[in-house]
Amino acid sequence: MILEQLRLRNYCLYQGEQVFDLTPTRRSGQAAPIVLVGGINGGGKTTVLDAVQLVLYGNRAPCSKRADKPYDEFLQDSTHHGVEPSDGAAIHLSFRYAADGEQHLYEVNRSWSQNGHGHVRERVQVSKDGKLDGWVSDNWNQLVEELIPFGIAQLCFFDAEKIRFLAEDETSTQALGDAIKSLLGLDLAERLVADSVVLEARVAKRAHNSPELQDVERLEKELNIKQVEIDRFVQELGALENPREVARNRLKQAEEQFAKVGGQHWEQREARQRQLGELEHTLRETEERLVGLAAGELPLALVPDFLQSAARQADQERRAYDNSIIVRLLSERDEQLLSLLKQKQATAKSIELVQQFLEFDRAKRSTQANVEERLGFSDAARRMLDHLLERGLAERCDTASELLDQLDRARRALEEVQRALAATPDEAAVREVAEELKAASSELAALDQQVKRLEKELVGLRAERDDIQKQLQKLRRKVVDEAIQTEEGARVGGLLLRTQQAMKEFLLRATARKIDRLSELITESFRYLLRKQTLVHRVLIDPHTFTITLYDDAGRAVSKQRLSEGEKQIFAVSVLWGLSRASARPLPAIIDTPMARLDAKHRDHLVERYFPHASHQVIVLSTDTEVERRYFHDLQPHIARAYHLNYDEQSKVTIAQEGYFWDREPTEAEELTA
Repeated sequence: MILEQLRLRNYCLYQGEQVFDLTPTRRSGQAAPIVLVGGINGGGKTTVLDAVQLVLYGNRAPCSKRADKPYDEFLQDSTHHGVEPSDGAAIHLSFRYAADGEQHLYEVNRSWSQNGHGHVRERVQVSKDGKLDGWVSDNWNQLVEELIPFGIAQLCFFDAEKIRFLAEDETSTQALGDAIKSLLGLDLAERLVADSVVLEARVAKRAHNSPELQDVERLEKELNIKQVEIDRFVQELGALENPREVARNRLKQAEEQFAKVGGQHWEQREARQRQLGELEHTLRETEERLVGLAAGELPLALVPDFLQSAARQADQERRAYDNSIIVRLLSERDEQLLSLLKQKQATAKSIELVQQFLEFDRAKRSTQANVEERLGFSDAARRMLDHLLERGLAERCDTASELLDQLDRARRALEEVQRALAATPDEAAVREVAEELKAASSELAALDQQVKRLEKELVGLRAERDDIQKQLQKLRRKVVDEAIQTEEGARVGGLLLRTQQAMKEFLLRATARKIDRLSELITESFRYLLRKQTLVHRVLIDPHTFTITLYDDAGRAVSKQRLSEGEKQIFAVSVLWGLSRASARPLPAIIDTPMARLDAKHRDHLVERYFPHASHQVIVLSTDTEVERRYFHDLQPHIARAYHLNYDEQSKVTIAQEGYFWDREPTEAEELTA
């Protein structure tokens, strides 16, 4: 899939019609997949991300400013403030999508306006290959799920600050599992199993004389009732999402106010306490590794001359030993040779000359073998000594030097964190704001607890539903096996049974294989982007529950809570990148606010290693402090085109202009600042 063009008409900050060309290109013979959109905070960057999701998914789109507003009210608020409500607004998106070896051009136009009674009227028109298609337009909500499933889109079009739930929320595994199945093509096998069960049910219902048919009907009713309960809980969970977002915003405002009144240190107390624990762990780990090095061959680096002397002595002893064996073998050979000469009646003079030559040769070799054995090294010991002298000791010295530097940095960082914790203000100094912060935290915690309770009940209901499905499946098969009398019915029943068994076995094997590959790709991506190379050694995904677990190099599970805020964001990006690389559906990536919480090193890694390779099409929405001048220069070979969102404070209008913040000659003051 390739997004080609996005047109906004009177949408939010964009007055009139604004056009974004999103197609990737090639520059100097290499792919240029990046479209860079730059703007200040509040200048309309996230609006671009919202627009793509809104035009595709309508009421289901997770737009940033909707909160708990009804959809009609949200559309009204999304119309530019300087436009008559009857004129309305529109979003137009064109994209190419290849399926079954054929590529099609889709153009989706979603528009809305307000009639004289104040009601909002929304229209969706879809063209395929340049022709308006009424059926596709009317059924777009269903068709878009086949092209770009909603669960997958949220992992491809994302706000980088909000995807940290992958590293924080243990309940995200259901949504992640569904997305993984769709991206890896595993959902097709599940759909085939489900369809065969439906067909089996239809075949079973034809057997009117089966005594088990009543039990089948009873279980089907129970299954329907259970599914209704599950759907109700799912709706309750969905209804809680907006209040949770409101509570999160309240908490965020309380935290910002808390910082303004001098609570910055208090606000960061928990993070610093976690950092303190991490640094103490790093210190212990580094010291243990240094002790381990000191307990091994490292002390031998203090006596290099002795090692060289030992190596020379060992080499001389080896050669002496080899010569002694040669002398012994030559003695035996010489005796046989002289004996042969005598038997052949050689002259005495000839025998004497040969004997003298052989004795001289043995004497010379005996002198070479005459070395006192002091070490008696085995071959393995000599090889180990040679390895240490060639590079082993140098590697251990380098490792020790790195560990000492790491230890020194960790100690200095520990002192800084301890000083910061000591400077944390007393709660009484910021009591009123602290109480609001606590109230906001309690509100969000209560909602989160309610969500966890509902999710727990959902797990139980789904288990009961699955149990009913198993019983129902057994009865249906019994009905099919016993009551179907015709040859055709029996053949269909047998085929259905074999299909289900084969596809379930295929699904188990394919899931395990593909999840193993996905785990490798996520591990590779995370370690490639992560600054701390020793923090995580491997990332594993459970093929049954889709739970993600991190492991260190000793095979111990690493709690995600040990990750810093920036590391959580890097981890989430790595999960999405691994999914994209393993996906059977090549989809573009839209990344909003990519580097807000990252330190300089992680920003370098994201710019150098992720953006140019994240997908075949990458749309980056950034401020000038994220993709700044140096990063823009580094990315230029990979940028197809760039846009600058020029926001006018007085008119509150954003104009999209080609170029970026620095696509012009800098002033002398700017050069000095840079």
